[in-house]
Amino acid sequence: MNVLLVGASYREIPLTTLEVLESKADAIRSAICGEESLAHGIEGCVVVSTCNRFEVYVESDDHELSAQYIRNSITAVAGIDATGIAIVPASDAVTHLFRVSAGLESMIVGEVEIAGQIKRSLSQAQLLGQTSRITEALFQRAAEVSKKVATETGLGTAGRSLITGGLDILKKRNFDLAHKKVLVIGTGAYARVVTSALEREGVGEIFTYSSSGRAEIFAESHNTTPISTDGLEAALQKIDLIVACSGTHGAVITTEQIAAVKKEVLPIIDLSLARDVEKSVESLPHIMVIDLEEIYRCAPAEHHETIATAQGIIEESVEEFAADLKARRNDPLIRQLREHVESIVQEEVDRVRRKSGEEVASQVERSLQLVTKNIFHKPTIAARESAVKDQTDAYQEAIQTLFGLTLESTDE
Repeated sequence: MNVLLVGASYREIPLTTLEVLESKADAIRSAICGEESLAHGIEGCVVVSTCNRFEVYVESDDHELSAQYIRNSITAVAGIDATGIAIVPASDAVTHLFRVSAGLESMIVGEVEIAGQIKRSLSQAQLLGQTSRITEALFQRAAEVSKKVATETGLGTAGRSLITGGLDILKKRNFDLAHKKVLVIGTGAYARVVTSALEREGVGEIFTYSSSGRAEIFAESHNTTPISTDGLEAALQKIDLIVACSGTHGAVITTEQIAAVKKEVLPIIDLSLARDVEKSVESLPHIMVIDLEEIYRCAPAEHHETIATAQGIIEESVEEFAADLKARRNDPLIRQLREHVESIVQEEVDRVRRKSGEEVASQVERSLQLVTKNIFHKPTIAARESAVKDQTDAYQEAIQTLFGLTLESTDE
């Protein structure tokens, strides 16, 4: 498999470094997956950037060349030391992505958000035209594996997430969430997860604040109370809990603002890598800050048997994916042959159209398309079988001999 992973997670590098990578994600993506990527062996590229990890998955026929290019690009754009940026080739990279998508590599094992983040990473790469056949197949299979693990093991079905981890810490400290007034900072995808988790806990009222001015739009669809910039300081005086998850870079709430809050205890759950609330608030006597590092330290270990079952599903899926890729090595040859035959069909349809009109041409086109479909059934099966048996050269030679074509070799 020509799959390569270059990246790191919270396990290998500090969260502060991940914050830098996340803030530079778009620039790094442009540098790695742009026009120069082909010259460095990269044919497809998907970047996964979350608060837990920064990983680049590529299709490459020269792993050494591509890996060095990716690491150099990350270092140049983000200005960080490449130490800790791992290089993982082939099936190990596939295994890792499947584990990530299933939630086995998250701070909280089985977290529910990561599958959606993986899906959005693929969608963004597709939108930018940066994927290849193999990278698309890889990420689509990862989504399938995630669903299978959740269905067959129950992993993730309890709604585990970073916010539930933070709320669990609060409850262990005897903080009663019922009927409390909560300020949620942020209106992005994770703010929706946070809002749902708070509602399940039975909080009294949820206020939403966004430095980008999107609070009112978010509030309309999520039954929260929007807070304007002018009303932020007044709102801080009446809330019982702050959950920060905006993902912006730079503090949204200052130490001075928090110092003015008249509360015996004000808990703050800060889920942003960049810290939405200034770090110096931790020195205030009435503030209880729960950040990503504490959530990670306090995350419960998943049941061993569940993890083992999930890992078994992943290992089986990796083998199936490798076998499927191998079986499809002749697909490009079939595609070239189809294009050749379809061009002949179109020429005949055009000839009939000129001679007998549109109605007759349409009938001929439908008939020829049906014939073409039937003709290609057996060659397609034979293509898969020859690929599995490592006989792609013989298959290509047979197609060239039978149809008089010069086909491009497409070994992958």
